[in-house]
Amino acid sequence: MNSQFSIPSLPETPQCSPNQLIKIASNLPDATISIPSVDKVLEAIEQGKADQLSKLDWIYCIYAKAQWDQQNLDRSRKISAAIWKVAISNSWLQHQLLWRLALYYGDWQEQVLAQSLAESFDIFANSVSHLLPFQIIRAFRSTQAGIELAKIACEQRVNRTELLNIIKEDLPIWIPLFSKFIEEIIPYFTTIRSPNQQQVRWLLSCLDEMSESQQIKAVNYLLTNVSNDIASNHPVLIDWLKHNYRNGENWYKLSDPARQRLREWIGGINYGDFQKLVNLILNKLDLPDFEANRLCSRRDFWASYSNRFERLRILLPKTSQIAIGYQIQNDVDLLEDDGSDPTEVCIFDFGEWFVVEFFRGRGGETRLFPKNSKNQQILFGESTLSVKRIRCLGGDKHDHVFLWQVFSRIWLANNGILPNPHTHPSRNPTTSQLQDRENRLERWKGEIEYLEREAKAYCKKICFLIE
Repeated sequence: MNSQFSIPSLPETPQCSPNQLIKIASNLPDATISIPSVDKVLEAIEQGKADQLSKLDWIYCIYAKAQWDQQNLDRSRKISAAIWKVAISNSWLQHQLLWRLALYYGDWQEQVLAQSLAESFDIFANSVSHLLPFQIIRAFRSTQAGIELAKIACEQRVNRTELLNIIKEDLPIWIPLFSKFIEEIIPYFTTIRSPNQQQVRWLLSCLDEMSESQQIKAVNYLLTNVSNDIASNHPVLIDWLKHNYRNGENWYKLSDPARQRLREWIGGINYGDFQKLVNLILNKLDLPDFEANRLCSRRDFWASYSNRFERLRILLPKTSQIAIGYQIQNDVDLLEDDGSDPTEVCIFDFGEWFVVEFFRGRGGETRLFPKNSKNQQILFGESTLSVKRIRCLGGDKHDHVFLWQVFSRIWLANNGILPNPHTHPSRNPTTSQLQDRENRLERWKGEIEYLEREAKAYCKKICFLIE
């Protein structure tokens, strides 16, 4: 099928005469274009008319200042100082100069700003030292720019991402100095003699935003350069490290010295809770002298193992919980009353072993359990435990009769639980002392056998049977 379309008609093109355009142009007034120059800016400043300069005048001046300086060496610094003085009350000019100054120190140098303007920054700085962009520029000028930026972030209580969000409208945040200073956060933190809680929480916020490789490097540095005293004053720091580095792959990415220090920190904080518990019992409960002495000896003995405490669970009888339960930072659970002599119980996690320490009462033993899923669930997972329930579990046991410290140390070492480095060995007992211990030990064995039979009968009665 053939289709025929009509061709639309177009209007005729008007005829324009060049002579008419020339005539119109000849009647227009003469136009003059003011070309910006550094000299024009200088003249306006000297006449007190800087506020009449256009943004184009200032942009050209900043752009051309480096070349102008080469031809006016004797006046370059003076003019730069005058420009900075104007910037004090001109926020737009201030922004232009600071932006370029950041680029200048970010390795762009005279491509963006004349050297004389960079060196005259102090004229401006003395008037606006409270402004964050100024503080950052001042850090850039330091020989330790990364450390100074970390200090600013700490003072502002912001991590790197938060800092950049604050200043992104004022400074070019893509320059390398802003990327690299995250690596200086830990070195800066180690220079703080007594960090407060806010500074520690700032540190953790910075660690959380680091890449994996940055964080591993930072944690290694932290563990080997921060004192044990600082760590012991900030459990939140140890909790973070324990959660992120004590178990799993990250543990093996730490250096040997860092792993050892983390063990010490975790153990120290847990032993601190154990020590505090003993001291509170001694101060709050009216104990007979022999029981008070027994508690002191336990506290002093376990001090030699403080580096090995991975976790701690505290169980208190009702009377002790009323007296001291809320004065301990660690979780404290109620020990079920099963008719046993009143005693506090601490369960220590030593990595491959659980150690249960009975503080007082008949028996008063230490029990050792292998760290398996069943024992883990019962000793650290069960909400309800009692003295008899724990004794029903069995385990290896050790006495607290005369000379127990000497033989407990040997017993623990045979199971791979060693004291802290540089711990002084025990003195060898005499023959008469050994005989005295043997006599007391026989009485203890009879007592503990009776308590275990009693515990098994109780557990059978309540259907708490351990195979």
